[in-house]
Amino acid sequence: MLGILFFLKRKGDKVANRLFGVFILLFSYNLLYNCSYWATNGGVYHPHFIFTNLIPWISYGSLLYLYIRRVLYQKKLTLKDSLHAIPLVSVLVVYGNFYVLPASEKIRALRTTVFSHDITLIKLYREYVIIIVIFIMFFYIGLISREYYKYKEETPSTQKKLWIASLLVCFAAYVFAFTLYFVLNYFRLMTITGDYIIGYCIVLFIGVVSYFSFMQPDIFSGKKIIPYIKYRKNGMLESFALEMKQQLEDLMVTEKVYLDHTLTLNKLADLLNLSRHHTSQIINEYFQSNFFEFVNNYRINEAINLMSDSTNTMNINEIIDATGFNNRSSFYTTFKKKTGMSPTAYLQKFSKDS
Repeated sequence: MLGILFFLKRKGDKVANRLFGVFILLFSYNLLYNCSYWATNGGVYHPHFIFTNLIPWISYGSLLYLYIRRVLYQKKLTLKDSLHAIPLVSVLVVYGNFYVLPASEKIRALRTTVFSHDITLIKLYREYVIIIVIFIMFFYIGLISREYYKYKEETPSTQKKLWIASLLVCFAAYVFAFTLYFVLNYFRLMTITGDYIIGYCIVLFIGVVSYFSFMQPDIFSGKKIIPYIKYRKNGMLESFALEMKQQLEDLMVTEKVYLDHTLTLNKLADLLNLSRHHTSQIINEYFQSNFFEFVNNYRINEAINLMSDSTNTMNINEIIDATGFNNRSSFYTTFKKKTGMSPTAYLQKFSKDS
């Protein structure tokens, strides 16, 4: 279900979401395969599952690498990226003849050859396949680590880095458990039942993804993420926050988004491509006010400018509507708080002064 949700997400980078959705679905299939294997006497009663676990094993690294690269640098997929599909295509070629056999033939082959090279199109022992899979997994751990540490050096601490670091650690733990199981099994130091440790690592990985999906959803929305720590504690972080502050001021002064009657904190956050939480944090930190005070201050200044314009013929109700206020009460309260007098009194005083 979690993997499918990434396909259904409307917000954020659709390519990244789908890459990660496939990744999670393959993990889920891996769990299904393991459950079927142990529930049905080594997979004999579900013969079409046999050797299909190689497909997720060989695909994990490339999918995670392409996803992380996309998240960190928004790199588009190119024809060159199709090279990452070579391991998967190789598995389909090597085991292709076995995958298309009838169920009865698969059972017979499994019982008579027991992981022998004879069941594959290309003569290849099972042990060699596992070594290749492990090598490819570690190769992609190296690629992902390189991308992560490069990004870490160039970018101040963010939730996005925490997310990628969590993925990297969990995937590395899975690969380590995967490798350890086959090494110990090869030297007869662990029985085949010990592959439960791999399942535990898969569950851990899905648990981490679930936590970020529900507790930190902005990571998947494509929004810019500002760290939780206060901006002033780090010069680079403060410079980024100041950039966001300037963009916010441009929206208010140049584009006058406050004139929109339906403006909300969520809408303002979307215009900034920030999370709701961090938009509010910038307003609090740099303007010493909450969202409503911040927006209404601009609206009142606009109302004062209109009242001060001798050519303006609008009455109070028209000014309220023109400045983005939704009701008369809110306008009067905010106006009096800022100017010390009611809008009517202010308008009368200005007319006398003129």
